Amino acid sequence: MFRRLTKTNHYLTFVLVICSLVVHLGEPKLAGVEESEDKKSGTLSFKTPTLDDEDTHSLHMPHELKCDGCRVVAYQLQTKFSEAHKKRPSLKVLPESQIYDITESICESKFDKYGIKEVDGQKRLSGPGLETADIPGIMQGGGRWPNRLRETCSMYMGEIGEEEVYEAYLKEKDLEKYLCRGQGILGECSKKRSRKNDEL
Repeated sequence: MFRRLTKTNHYLTFVLVICSLVVHLGEPKLAGVEESEDKKSGTLSFKTPTLDDEDTHSLHMPHELKCDGCRVVAYQLQTKFSEAHKKRPSLKVLPESQIYDITESICESKFDKYGIKEVDGQKRLSGPGLETADIPGIMQGGGRWPNRLRETCSMYMGEIGEEEVYEAYLKEKDLEKYLCRGQGILGECSKKRSRKNDEL
């Protein structure tokens, strides 16, 4: 009986510690933390992303999420090209057939580890390769998001070309910089930064 009570007490203590988040003065406020009036304690609260008609029904990636979409595709390409080179270290350049196999596999991927999340009041894509994956919150996946990422991938392959993307990987070693932070079609993240500066 005593052992059971002890285990129960330990369990309750553990739950209370998890459910109560102490926010010390002077420390950065965490996303999703609601502080009490005395600023000494708070609770974690996560909101489900609020989606409009474009987010829910459009076949295309919403304008404000194109930067994140580009970064997802760049991360997947970078990862798969690097893995292929590690498996065949003697090859300085991958065979053309393998390049096409890699890009095709990514553009036809399920992208089931990605979704949308509300971060600091803004809708962001979340998943591997994005910093938003490490931010606490509720991620809403499925729906049209996987197809939008596949469309984003196919758009880059169609506009730039599989071999050109691979050559950029060999030269730059940073596909996010090449695909997302340049100019024109290769500058979705640059455009986003420019729009923020205009708003300020």
